[in-house]
Amino acid sequence: EISRLGREREEDYINIVLSMAAKAKIPLVATNQVRFMEEEEFEAHETRVCIQDGNVLSDPARKKNYLSTQYFKSTDEMFELFEDIPEALENSYLISQKCNLVIELGKYILPDFETPNGETEDDYLKKISIEGLQKIFGDEVKEDYFLRLDFELSVIQKMGYSGYFLIVADFVNWAKENDVPVGPGRGSGAGSLVAYAIGITGLDPIKYDLLFERFLNPDRISNPDFDIDFCKDGREKVIEYVTNKYGQDSVAQISTLGTMAARAVVRDVARAQGKSYSLADRLAKLIPFHPDMTLKTALQNKELKQAIKNDEDAEEIIEMSQKLEGLSRNVGKHAAGVVMAPSKITDFSALYLDEETGAVSTQYDMKDIELVGLQKFDFLGLKTLTIMKNALKLINQNRQTLKLDPINLDDLPLDDSKTYQLLQKGLTTAVFQLESRGIKEYIVKLKPNNFEDIITLIALYRPGPLEMNMVETYIERKHGREEFSYGDESVEKILDKTHGVIVYQEQVMQLAQEFSGFTLGEADILRRAMGKKIFAEGLFDQIEKFAGYGFNRSHSAAYAFISYQTAWLKAHYPAEFMSAVLSSEMDDTDKIQMLLDDCKLLGLKVLPPDINSSFYEFRNIDNETLMYGLGAIKGVGKSAIESIIDNRTLKGNFKTLSDFSSRIDTEKVGKRALEPLIASGSMDSFQSSREEMFVNIESALKFARQVSEEKKSGIDDLFGDVELPNVIPITKTKTIEFDKSLGELNSLGFYFSCHPMDEYKWEIEQICPNRISSLNEDKNIQRCAGVITTKRTIQGRRGPVTFATLDDGTEKIEIILGSDVMQSMQVELNNKDIFIVDGKVTVDNSREVLYGLAKKIEVTNINTLENLRIRMVEKLRISLIESKKSNIESFKRLLDDLDTETSIGCPVELKYTSKKSEAEIEFDEDRRILLTNNTMKALLNTYGRDNLELMYHRR
Repeated sequence: EISRLGREREEDYINIVLSMAAKAKIPLVATNQVRFMEEEEFEAHETRVCIQDGNVLSDPARKKNYLSTQYFKSTDEMFELFEDIPEALENSYLISQKCNLVIELGKYILPDFETPNGETEDDYLKKISIEGLQKIFGDEVKEDYFLRLDFELSVIQKMGYSGYFLIVADFVNWAKENDVPVGPGRGSGAGSLVAYAIGITGLDPIKYDLLFERFLNPDRISNPDFDIDFCKDGREKVIEYVTNKYGQDSVAQISTLGTMAARAVVRDVARAQGKSYSLADRLAKLIPFHPDMTLKTALQNKELKQAIKNDEDAEEIIEMSQKLEGLSRNVGKHAAGVVMAPSKITDFSALYLDEETGAVSTQYDMKDIELVGLQKFDFLGLKTLTIMKNALKLINQNRQTLKLDPINLDDLPLDDSKTYQLLQKGLTTAVFQLESRGIKEYIVKLKPNNFEDIITLIALYRPGPLEMNMVETYIERKHGREEFSYGDESVEKILDKTHGVIVYQEQVMQLAQEFSGFTLGEADILRRAMGKKIFAEGLFDQIEKFAGYGFNRSHSAAYAFISYQTAWLKAHYPAEFMSAVLSSEMDDTDKIQMLLDDCKLLGLKVLPPDINSSFYEFRNIDNETLMYGLGAIKGVGKSAIESIIDNRTLKGNFKTLSDFSSRIDTEKVGKRALEPLIASGSMDSFQSSREEMFVNIESALKFARQVSEEKKSGIDDLFGDVELPNVIPITKTKTIEFDKSLGELNSLGFYFSCHPMDEYKWEIEQICPNRISSLNEDKNIQRCAGVITTKRTIQGRRGPVTFATLDDGTEKIEIILGSDVMQSMQVELNNKDIFIVDGKVTVDNSREVLYGLAKKIEVTNINTLENLRIRMVEKLRISLIESKKSNIESFKRLLDDLDTETSIGCPVELKYTSKKSEAEIEFDEDRRILLTNNTMKALLNTYGRDNLELMYHRR
């Protein structure tokens, strides 16, 4: 066909067929009608794609080998596919010729920054840097600051990054001026004096020995990268600012690609193949959970191997999963990355539109976007900055009332004794970077008494230094319990602050400069090599030993400043600080409970939620009392709470359920909101029991709708201006089974004003004297009691393993139940019964999960209190004092109503006391009582705890 068209079109059609065949993956059938090009023609087309046996070959060196064979085969099938649109082949080729794109790699481009008065970016940066130093230090700026400034400016200008510094300074200072808190620095950028002078960072790099070369190295050209922490609530405002400033088409966030990891790919493949969910779930759970886990590694698991061997469906799933593992699965949005271009983003990168959210991001990911020349800016949201902002708002409102100056955290003295006392006691829950259980242990040992200790501890509390026992070394040397020698005055000068321990990367650079004559830039190159474990021969042993674990001092110092600020707030204004912290965690009930426990340690009282006193967030009433936030109640939406508070503010407190019902907006406050409000105790001020209010929810809502309809209709009452009483009929007859403690658990996520253990504490102490808070690690079997608040089951190597949380009101412990224990259990795990647990306790203080459970117990035996009571109580003794209300006859009537069981029932003894005598009467065998929970409640309601005695069998 090509030959028939003539030589002048032959080359075009060869290209068309080659292109289409390669893309369509259609086999090419040989014919004798193709004319082969001469060698000279072939060599002139070095970029031509050659096809052989369906494979695309583009290596020019291999093309000559094709001259003796046919490198192209035409096909009738190709033309048959497009016989109705023959121009498709030609147009495809023509389109490909028009698609030309040249990307110049390695050249970085920034948006144009408009300087005032037409100044160059270099001149303007120098000007505002000098002005910034004078503003910070006054007219008496030390000479070494100007020398450092000149050096940094020369490097910045040489690298062409003046515009970058100006852009970052612009949006950072805009944020500060618009009530969006900004962190003092993050990463190596805190080592720049220029950044400090123009407001990007908040820490003096000369005062704290921070090196500029760790950020920008004049001996190794690299892109600058300021990671900026913003208040989490205000981050989007700053992104909106730069979008408006540089143009909607010139600013975008960066995409990320989610990959098909080991567990995920198995689930996806099973779903695509139509396999059962239970099979996919079982296979996925046999793959260990680890970020770096692969199917190849997981297949070393004998149980997974056996599952594949015994099940063809499982084998098919794993076989296909191995082919797809690691491929891109979905497009996401980078948590912080934003790019700003000098023109449209589409001049540099294709864009991706998220149809659900409408968000636009670059199709290039973080690494590729920098390769095409766009500079990434990191806008990070830091919750701690939001907490500090909200705490300061509460503090300064009160100070304004007292006509005191507002607190400015940037001006805090760093030698406050009250702050260090709090740290030394380990009361660092919610203190930035110092709140995990493991680091608390080291803080107590370290007893920090200066800012340098905080910087060092943050740098050392990482896996590498912990494995090397560097933290212990630092602590022992600080307190003079370990002797050491610097060996050289130069070393002492560099390592004095860290007691001879190499903690920071900057120290490695300084040592290399001191002993090798390197510039700090050259020393940074050495530092990077050592950080990658590329050790330099001949370097003394200490550097070789510790340099690979060195941390960025600039980052540690900047974050230590936030740590100190939060510790200062907690030490001086605990009520306001904890209110802000609790408000930031309202969606996480586990964290709220841990924070409430911390409030107790601080001597703070947290009042239960109250419809007439609480606000959406937690607030402090005074220096010692906090009010629970309604926003932390499960199932009550923000709009419902705001509607209630607005009504209360306008018309005063709610007096009764009737009054509340007549005033609420039923479209916002319905049954789903009313139930948790009652269950949480928020309506206890109405002087009706929670049980009564639950019974009357439907009546209350019916009354509310009636009032609402009358208001909307505008119909006057029969008696004109006379207002009918807002009263609904209250049903006091018990019609539902209401559990007060369970209601709090469901609405708050934990027990607040009551706990199931409280009712049975007197009984539990006989068989389980230890509370969870007093348990310590021990090889011997220990016992504890409590209620189950959470549970989950996973597939282990030896069968299913259940993890549950046991809560006794003093603390929580994670209980681990193997399949053998679960099978021997006589009852199901539930959140209603009290469980008695035996097992070996371990304590893990190094866990990094915030507010995680440090204590675990591997269960050997578990039972409910009810079952143990029935089995182990040898005798029930009831004490009666002669009176009109309690006598033998009434006692007999009660026994007739109770469950009796001669075989497993408990013997009953009556201790009867009158004015004249005292007698102990044992009842007959047919009067044995089955000591169920219902029986105990009846006995307690009738006689009270003081008149009941359970004699447990000691074993």
